[in-house]
Amino acid sequence: MSNLLQHKNDDNEKKIDKNVDVKTKSISRQDVGFTDIEKDVIPTFDVSVRLDNHSRNALMALAKTTAEKRTISEMLSIMIEDYTKQLSSNTITAYTEYLSALEAKDKLSYKLKNHK
Repeated sequence: MSNLLQHKNDDNEKKIDKNVDVKTKSISRQDVGFTDIEKDVIPTFDVSVRLDNHSRNALMALAKTTAEKRTISEMLSIMIEDYTKQLSSNTITAYTEYLSALEAKDKLSYKLKNHK
């Protein structure tokens, strides 16, 4: 049993070179997202929209009868996109400005609620 602790030190065994150079890449705090500089990100969060049961049922039917089996939210986004393509240039300009103001309001509201 005492021979279990005795190791053979044969000269013909392969010697392992333990002097290894390791090269690392420096990563900045900004690369991993730890920075005070915020990117221009508009947050997405759930909200409620009130509508009657008939409108909801129509939206659900439209969403579920498409090949992709969409959600009501996805269906509304598609409908909004299609509708805005038909707007006149004056109306689309007003729509874009109003939408930008609402998105800026959401961004500020989100920032104040979540980054106190």
